[in-house]
Amino acid sequence: MSPRTQREESANRFLVPVHGIVPRTQYSRSMNRSTSRVSSFARPPIVAALAAACAGVLAFSAAATDIAVTSFDDYAVGNLSGQVGFTGVGGTWATSGSTNAPFVPASVIGPGTAPGVDPVGGTGKMVRLTTEKFNNGRSKAWLDLLNSGKWAAASVGGNTVLETRIKVFVPSAQRVASTFGIMISKSSFETSGGFLVSAQTGAISLLNGGYAAANRVATGVSASLNQWNEFIYRWNVANGEGSLSLNGSVVANHTTTAFGALYASNLFATTDATPGASNAFGFFDDLVLSAVSPAVPCPPDLNDDGTVDAADLASLLGAWGTAAGDVNGDGNTDAADLAALLGAWGTC
Repeated sequence: MSPRTQREESANRFLVPVHGIVPRTQYSRSMNRSTSRVSSFARPPIVAALAAACAGVLAFSAAATDIAVTSFDDYAVGNLSGQVGFTGVGGTWATSGSTNAPFVPASVIGPGTAPGVDPVGGTGKMVRLTTEKFNNGRSKAWLDLLNSGKWAAASVGGNTVLETRIKVFVPSAQRVASTFGIMISKSSFETSGGFLVSAQTGAISLLNGGYAAANRVATGVSASLNQWNEFIYRWNVANGEGSLSLNGSVVANHTTTAFGALYASNLFATTDATPGASNAFGFFDDLVLSAVSPAVPCPPDLNDDGTVDAADLASLLGAWGTAAGDVNGDGNTDAADLAALLGAWGTC
């Protein structure tokens, strides 16, 4: 069964709980399951006692401000341009790129469109990004976070990091050399950071100051083609520090040379060879744009996905009595580590 067939179809669903990533709207439900798991875990009584004493901590949710959350399921099939992402000024999607007919830069599609090219399976909608018809071209789709005032409002209180969560499916064997990912814009004409996935190899690169080959830094990590991959790209608007997670694990960090302002987080594609009449496609789903606080050292985040949650709790309990779940640095996983993990519950 493909990842898309496993997606929740409720209106509040926006992330698939894979690889330890739990949707914010499901924190309390997941945490309740975790509480039961702790109380029945066959370990020393102090474990259950600590879990019960700290049960109130499990009701804590991440102190992040969501700006836009969508599975695209409530969008109309067709051109993404002009569709509403959020209410107010700048709340409609804009797109850019000159593509081969009959394609547009970004369109909302359902499953089964052009079988053999589009992701197989699923019942929901997604965005298809089409490469531009020129070498060194780019296609993109974005919501205006600057002029809408959304970023200014969301970042109040020290949430200076833009977190972009997105699922990306890049088919293999595409005839056009191309890449797909997220590009962060400092302004309407300045690129700060982001990441790209090669449609030929799956190799992931980070962006710095542009999207041309010279602005891409190889991470040495590849995403699997022909399957959905979940990315989390965090970029600190204040200092340019960025990090990228792939399927629940941090795979790269960097610092961009352009920072200090934010315009948009773009769904992005590049054309890296003369395409002629050919096209390449990338698919995007389950987008979440949030303002979060800067990352700090977070030992309880055992799987390095930026959040202390049920997955980390399970890892710690599974490592009880060994060094594998050691949070406080004393070389052993015990009640003190459990207390530290519960006390740090939520976004690091």
